[in-house]
Amino acid sequence: MSALDERVTALKSAIEAAGDVIDPALAGPAEATFTHAQERLDLSTQHTVVVLAGSTGSGKSSLFNRLAGLELAEVGYLRPTTSTALACAWGPAGATELLDWIGVARRDQITRRSVLDAPRDDAFEGLVLLDLPDHDSVVAANQEVVDHVARYADLFVWVLDPQKYADAAIHARYITPLATHADASLVVLNQADRLSDTDLKMAMDDLEQILEREGFAGVPVIATSAVTGAGLPELRAEIGRRIKSKRASQARLVGDVRQVARRLAETGGVEPVPGLERPVRDALVETFVACAGVPQIADAVEDSMARRAVVATDWPLIGWVGRLRHDPLRELGFGRSARDAVADTMPISPSVQRARADLALREATEVATEGMSRPWRASVIDAIVGEGARDVIDELDEAVAGVDLGLKRQPLWWTAVGALQWFTFLAVIAGAGWAVASIFGLVEPDPWEGAPRPLGLSLPLLLVAGGLLFGVILTLVSRWLGGVGARRAGARAEKKLIEAINRTTERIVVARLRSELDRYDRWRNGLATAGR
Repeated sequence: MSALDERVTALKSAIEAAGDVIDPALAGPAEATFTHAQERLDLSTQHTVVVLAGSTGSGKSSLFNRLAGLELAEVGYLRPTTSTALACAWGPAGATELLDWIGVARRDQITRRSVLDAPRDDAFEGLVLLDLPDHDSVVAANQEVVDHVARYADLFVWVLDPQKYADAAIHARYITPLATHADASLVVLNQADRLSDTDLKMAMDDLEQILEREGFAGVPVIATSAVTGAGLPELRAEIGRRIKSKRASQARLVGDVRQVARRLAETGGVEPVPGLERPVRDALVETFVACAGVPQIADAVEDSMARRAVVATDWPLIGWVGRLRHDPLRELGFGRSARDAVADTMPISPSVQRARADLALREATEVATEGMSRPWRASVIDAIVGEGARDVIDELDEAVAGVDLGLKRQPLWWTAVGALQWFTFLAVIAGAGWAVASIFGLVEPDPWEGAPRPLGLSLPLLLVAGGLLFGVILTLVSRWLGGVGARRAGARAEKKLIEAINRTTERIVVARLRSELDRYDRWRNGLATAGR
């Protein structure tokens, strides 16, 4: 892949990643650059378009005449006005289609058919040399011609003169904005014959410093004289080298892509962003946990399991009383969410929870996108918390609703203890009935003659006392065990709920934000590649 292809691909990737974030007025020039590059390469890769541009009096036309090897006075009728560009093409095939595309009128096109010329100029084979009107002409049309033709140049030769080489007009309007095209530029200090050797060196040093400040460090600067011919061999050799390399046109188009990329970077921003760092993500999850009512649900699960343990393991009469107590989680599965079931115990209303979750999500997104330009940041925030995203609380409710809180579990020891409690209850009832019947003489208090009476109690009373004592002890032990089990059930439920909220946060926030940040990274990396 060529440098141009790599940059065009990178710039396209950046623009595709940006989507609607970038103003069409900014994306439009990029699309035009793609089209321009493709048209230029389709027309000709064998020609190099070199333009001579400069101020009034810089000697462009004389320099053009010396490079072309033609006496323009003899062919001056081909250039009826000074508001048009004059072109000279080397090579038997000419460059008519290319010059037509550039917009140079046929009457202003001159062809050097090297096969007929003597001597043949092989070094310039494929050269298309254009002499532009003065950019600082009082005629506005001249500036328009310069601006138009400059868009098509493969190589800029900036022709400056000793008096106005630092003139702000050409530097501010053309040279500085084209710093991205330094690889497609040459600078000529013409009319060097007017300066002494000392003054020429000072002028060259000063000009090089100016160019370095403008981003043209390393660009060849050649001192020439169209009168004496000084510097012309060096200029011809540099132009010939660019022609021979066949890279001038690509260098220019690379500069175009680089220029567009840098403008997009300036307006769209390419600053790195922190992303959703772990502490911020954890703080967000904590807020979601609170807004989803996880602590209250865990407490309710603990309370519910403790009540169920009491009902299942208490002495039957006490257990029946426990069934009458309200259990909010008992109604789950009948159209109510766990959060709704415990809403009355939550410290803030559902509407406030919803607003709090949205605010926390917005704040986390703002932290994650700190450094982004305003359009990018607004786009990312809208994608995460805007109208396009589902309500966070609704997502969290769905996640919580899908968690098995373990309310249907009934430990085996509950059944065993419940059976023992019923056994003690029946023993007390049997003993009490036996004792009452013996009082009325219906039965004997002793089942046989000489039956033992521990602690002086008959067997019926022993059944009543023993049953009550065993039931109390069993109740106390089972309540303690039930409390331990309930706390464990609450902790398990809380852990499951937090895991569900973590997964939901990963899905509705982290994954979505990561996708947006990946899009921003494609934008940044694309512009970095295209603009380097």
